[in-house]
Amino acid sequence: MSGVAALPLPAPPRARIRNQLCQILLQNGDVTAANVRKALKIQEEHGGQIGRILVAMRACSERAISRALLEQVRIRGEQVKSLSQAARDNPALAGVSIPCSPVRTTLLLVSADAFSLITAFLCALAIQFTSDWTPYREAMYLLFAAVILCAAAFPGVGMYAAMAQSPPDELRNSTFATSVSLLGVCAVALFGEKATRLWTFLSLFVWWALVVVLVPVMRAWLRYKYANKPWFGHPVAVLGAAKTGRLIVRTLKSQPGRGLKPVLLLDDDGAKHGTLRASVEADEVAVHSVRMPASELIRGSMLQSVNELLGDSEPPPPTLSAGKITSPGMPAVRGSSQNVQAVRGSSQNMPAASNAQAPAMYAEIEGVPILGNLAVAPVLAKKLNIKYAVLAMPGLESRKLLRITERVGGAFSHMLIIPDLFGLGSIGVPAKDLGGVLGIEVRQQLLLPWPRFVKRSIDFVLTVVGGICILPILLLLTLLIVCDSRGGPFYRQKRLGQDGGTFYAYKFRTMHGDGEARLAQVLEQNPEMRKEYERFHKLRNDPRVTRVGRVLRKFSLDELPQIWSVLVGDMSLVGPRPYLEREIKDMDAQEGFILRAPPGMTGLWQVSDRNAISFAGRVKMDVHYVRNWSPWIDIYILARTIGVVLRGTGM
Repeated sequence: MSGVAALPLPAPPRARIRNQLCQILLQNGDVTAANVRKALKIQEEHGGQIGRILVAMRACSERAISRALLEQVRIRGEQVKSLSQAARDNPALAGVSIPCSPVRTTLLLVSADAFSLITAFLCALAIQFTSDWTPYREAMYLLFAAVILCAAAFPGVGMYAAMAQSPPDELRNSTFATSVSLLGVCAVALFGEKATRLWTFLSLFVWWALVVVLVPVMRAWLRYKYANKPWFGHPVAVLGAAKTGRLIVRTLKSQPGRGLKPVLLLDDDGAKHGTLRASVEADEVAVHSVRMPASELIRGSMLQSVNELLGDSEPPPPTLSAGKITSPGMPAVRGSSQNVQAVRGSSQNMPAASNAQAPAMYAEIEGVPILGNLAVAPVLAKKLNIKYAVLAMPGLESRKLLRITERVGGAFSHMLIIPDLFGLGSIGVPAKDLGGVLGIEVRQQLLLPWPRFVKRSIDFVLTVVGGICILPILLLLTLLIVCDSRGGPFYRQKRLGQDGGTFYAYKFRTMHGDGEARLAQVLEQNPEMRKEYERFHKLRNDPRVTRVGRVLRKFSLDELPQIWSVLVGDMSLVGPRPYLEREIKDMDAQEGFILRAPPGMTGLWQVSDRNAISFAGRVKMDVHYVRNWSPWIDIYILARTIGVVLRGTGM
């Protein structure tokens, strides 16, 4: 086959620096992008303020940080000014306001469920008109009873909890509540008249099917529409501003539909605080402005990380002591008596006086302020009516963790404790009591025979029914491929299957001829494409793809022949991505775990922003799927796959 010229293509963009202060420093030429990324990595691991970390790294001066802070205030306008000014005007609340309304949020979900139940009731009642155009009272009474029972069961399965359940859990619990209600009214219907029993049971089944579908759909639509509104959600305080706290805040901010909105952070580590801090004085909240050289606030694990980056060839300079600093309209606060080693060079090159030019502000994580230490929690929880807290300190010893829980836990009616169990399954993991000892039961569902049988049964039934329905589409696509380019309509490739076996996966051909040979040639000729492929294991604007192939890939229609692989048991409808043997070396030693499950036509990666997720990200998603598998997560992914296909986000 003739060679193809490599098309010019820009390299995939590196992770965008979203920190506004860092962007200003870069624009002013005060810091390099490489140092910013190193500082952000340290911040991600150990917390702390990015400006202080940059100063400790000798990446820029405190004067540059001051200029950038002033510019940040100018750019953000009233957003930053209002928070600092609100803290001065109303120190009793530390300047924090709670825009979200838990009552309004709950009423929104109740109205969605009421609409679903009533709509299903009316549609099911209409079935009675198909017999003799007269609705039976028996069916109406039973349907009404089912609606009442279901509405009463929803709160019992946590459908209105502050923290929304994961979509698979919500689907499972709503289906369970609806099914229990159906069984209850069916038991009553057995005592009805036999002449109307068939139509009554048919109406009840229609009601059940509609409720099972409408409830999660309506809830998902309302969350999509209203989750970003200021009033949506329940306020939550995050206790801990280190790596886990940052992760919790970022997760809750990126998934507002989960129902918890972080409004403040608290941490006993002063290095994570800003120059504006809240404290408790005589059972009241007081706000102070603290000014001191940034280098003095770098300590502990953060300082160790900086030294690891810079090396330890030179001894650190003598320690600095903070003086008494005042700020207009604010109480004065002395620096800590326990001086900390300043990072080398900071005392000579970075005058502390320059920092006084910068306005006093709270430190922030994703726009959520770090107010002060944990002692503020009980007072603020009462004044701001915050009922929920997340204790994000998994690295603490159990004794210290228990002490913090006893110290501040009484201020919150609900406290979610994040344990140091990262990597375990997180969906549907039950807590167990072992004679007063807390245990968490982790089930490897895909290693059990019954779950495997259920998954295989679902695959077989849906594949047979779906294959018959889409047979005309398969024939049409086959004809289009043959007419568009030379070669057969199908393409097969050896892939890794369940338990490490191999099989041939079939797809519609979307490329000109020998794809693997062309790929090697393109990657050899174009270094930029080679970098993109090494990261994503696929190419955007791939020159090997045919005209029809681009359409097939855009809407993921090239995957349809894999129905045959599902039918014979080599694949599943939902599962990890089918990997190539050459990709094992890039799977971070996770291949043994991932290959416990059969590969799927669709999966978590396919229904996520797959064009922006690296190969390592796909591996993590597949590990998460295998650890958390249940029939409900398969149903959830299948439902989302329909939307992804219709939007045409493939490539």
